[in-house]
Order: sequence, then structure tokens, then C-alpha cells
Amino acid sequence: MQMRPHSLLFNIWKEPNLDIYLNIYIFNITNPIEFLSGKEKIKLQEIGPYVYQEFLVNENITFNDNNTMSYAPKRTIVYVPEMSVGDPIEDIVNVPNVPFLGVSSALSDAGFIVNYPIVQLATLMNTKPILNISVYEYLWGYEDSLVKLASGIVPNFINFVKFGLLDRMYDEGDNTVTVRLQKNANMVEEKGRYLSIDKYNGSPGMAQWGWVETEGNETREENTNCNMLQGTTEGIIFPMHLDKRAVFKVYRKAFCRPLPIVFKKEIWTDNGLPGYLYTLTDDFADPPDQNPDNECFCRKMKTCLKKGLVDVTPCYYNIPVAVSLPHFLNADPSLQENVEGLNPDQEKHKSYVIIQQTVGMPMFFHSRMQTNLVMNRLRYNSKIAAFSDITLPLFWSDMSVTSLPIYLTILLKIVLRILPIAQTVFVYLLGIIGVTTSVLSLISIVWIFNQQQQHEKMIKNDNPDLRIPLYNGQYSSINILPPLKKIASQTDCLTDYIN
Repeated sequence: MQMRPHSLLFNIWKEPNLDIYLNIYIFNITNPIEFLSGKEKIKLQEIGPYVYQEFLVNENITFNDNNTMSYAPKRTIVYVPEMSVGDPIEDIVNVPNVPFLGVSSALSDAGFIVNYPIVQLATLMNTKPILNISVYEYLWGYEDSLVKLASGIVPNFINFVKFGLLDRMYDEGDNTVTVRLQKNANMVEEKGRYLSIDKYNGSPGMAQWGWVETEGNETREENTNCNMLQGTTEGIIFPMHLDKRAVFKVYRKAFCRPLPIVFKKEIWTDNGLPGYLYTLTDDFADPPDQNPDNECFCRKMKTCLKKGLVDVTPCYYNIPVAVSLPHFLNADPSLQENVEGLNPDQEKHKSYVIIQQTVGMPMFFHSRMQTNLVMNRLRYNSKIAAFSDITLPLFWSDMSVTSLPIYLTILLKIVLRILPIAQTVFVYLLGIIGVTTSVLSLISIVWIFNQQQQHEKMIKNDNPDLRIPLYNGQYSSINILPPLKKIASQTDCLTDYIN
């Protein structure tokens, strides 16, 4: 169970044979005309799930000389129709035009001179704030005149012609992750933790949150625990023999930042395996005045996002996007005031992971996140004024593993149950063999000692006629003639002579 070439743990990690599913729930706008005219609040209807299966393969694996390992994670997803609520190609929904509204929100404070040309351009191109398109187009790409124009003007920044929510989320590019293989003595210490990220694309921090690259032992005030990646994990594997006190930060490029998880309780899973239950920390999405660890995520904005929102704007073309728990679970109640149709539920919308604490392997998890478009006050376009000051839910996803392959369940039971029992039996068996051998040896020694004593007594009881030297100065008696009987009289002697 060590991370080294061709080990069992390495083969499981290299290509996890897990059924990882991504369940997508889209928020359909049911009253687009009434909302845009300012007559009603925006009303949302949750539609889903549309299910995709994710496959992960870690490629280009290199074991480095400094006790680290580098690799390139590759993720692909495939649509699973039998688990979905409908056909994403045929199902039509009313959804926000994210590029148009996002640009308008991002430039809300830029002034009239900047906004006026954009408003005129959107009018000229007949750009609509709410689109009536298929679920597939919404997730994987629809043509937008502004996106097409921007891709031609700034191709290095907007390198796509179509815009789709999942398409952008899974367009992570080529990344190289380096993790540490040397175990530290204290698992509670985050930096240098076994199997934790040492560098991501050659950097120990996140530039989008203010990390500045340094040389040697140079320190920068901008570099803090908030924007540092060292010590985080991709969540595929954890250290063995987990310490309950350790807080783990799970990082994935699509998240834009690490998400902290903390131990809650010990449990037994339905397949009979023990595990540790971890959940997101209660304050993971709190603003810096409530959780100083989130200071760098405010990005020196005039006003930080409300409780429950995690800014991911720097990772998505500076469109003001934030993630939260689904239906604004545990978020600032004011987020639901301008939106109808949300029903936060602790059981349906919370995130958790169950880790097998002995081997450090996640067995079951639900990673639930909602993507929202943060709309600032819109002053220069009356057609979209209804979106002002609304944090608009776009969709939420549930990435989950709800069952383990049979072979992996059997393997874990062998490692956790059979092997410890076999080890205990083997230890006792060795102990019994050792005690038995010691007793037999003692009996043999006693028997040999008794034999020697008896031999010495026989020698002492002999009446030797002659003792001759043998070797090393020792003597032994040899009987040359039979012992003579005592002559009682001359007659006896004569009788013996005649005989």
C-alpha cells in the first residue's frame, strides 16, 4: 500500500476503476417575459438530473529524485441516458445568456463611455438576455454573437467560439501535478503532508488569488496560506492511518480554489467497511471578516461576496461567477429574497466524503456545488435592468460515488479484516512454535545431562584392572582378565587348577 511503481496503491490510483457520476440540475426560468418587464420576481424550476460518467486517467507519471511524483490528470465524461431525466438534445429550457449578462455585470462600474458601445453592439446583434435553447447547448456550447466577436478580437483570452457551462468547466487544459511521497511525522501539519500537492504546473501557489513566484528562500507578503497550494490534495487518495485532527483541503482546477474538509465521525458503511466521515467546514464560504482564512478570495473588492458564496471569477474569463451549496444551503438568507423556486435541504444538498481511514481511500462521496452568476447593479441597459443585484443560480452538480466495485470491496476486506487476523494467527503460531521449541530444547538438555550423569556413575562403579591413557591426559579402564574370586583355601585353589 505504498505509492511506488507497480504497487497495489499505485495501480488503483493511476486509473481509478470507480463509478464516478456527475448529476446536473438546471434552473429553468418559467416567467421570462414577466420578469424582464419587472412585473414578477424571477421564478426558477429545477430540471434534472442529466447524468454523465467521469473517467480519470493519470498519465505521464514520473518518480522524481527528490521524493516527489509528477503526473498529468486527464478527465473525460460520457452521457448516461438511462440514468437521466430526459434527452438533453430535445429538452428546451429558458436560461440566462451568461456571456452577455456576465460582461454587463463585470463592467457595471466602468462608466458610460465603456458601457455604451457594448449596449449598442448587443442591440445591433439582437443579443437576448434570456435564451430558449436545448439543455445540450446550454451545457456544451451555444453560439453567441458577442462570444464569436470576442474570440476574433482577443483569441488568446477567448479561445472558443461557442459557450457552454460544462464545456468551460472541463476545459482544464494540460496540467502537471507534483505530489510529495515522503511521509511527515505529524499529519496535522499541512505543508509537506504525504501524498499532498507540492506544485501545480510548477507553482506552489495560485496566481489568480495573488500568489507571487519567488526565488530561493525569498518571502513575499502577498503569499499566504490562503493562496498557497502546497499541502492540498486532489482528493483521489489520502495518507494512510488518518489523523482525525487533520484538516484536508481538496483542490481541483474547476473549483478554482481548495475546499477544506474536516472529520465528523466514525461510521460503518453498508458494505461492512469502517470509515471516517468528512464534511466541508462550516465556514468554508464565509467572508474574510468572519473567516480570515478566506482573505485572499475577496480580491480587494469594494464589497466581498455574501456568506455562502465562493468567488471563482478569475478562473472563468473574469465573468462574475460564484459557487455555493445547492439552493443557497447555509448561505445568507438574503440571496433567496429575489429568487423564487429554491428549497434548500440539508440531506439533498450537503457535501461529504467517507474515507477508509486505514488505507486512505475515498469510498463514497457527494460533492455538490451550485454555479451562480453574480449580477451587479446595471445602469446603462434598461432591457436587462431586472437582473440588477441578483445572484442568479445557473445549475448545480452532484459528483458522486455511491458504490464500490466488487473486486475493490473484496480487496479492502482482505486488507482490513483477513490480513490482520492472519497476521495475528501467524504471530501466535510463531509464539507457540517458539515456546514449543524452547521446551523441547530444555527437555533435550536435561536428558543429555542425565545421560552423562549415568555414564559417569557407571565408570565409578567399575573395578578396573588397568587404566591406560587415551588422549588429552584422560584415562580409561580396560578389563584384561576376568576378575579373580577370593581364594578361601588351598583346596579351592587345587580344585580350580584341576578344572
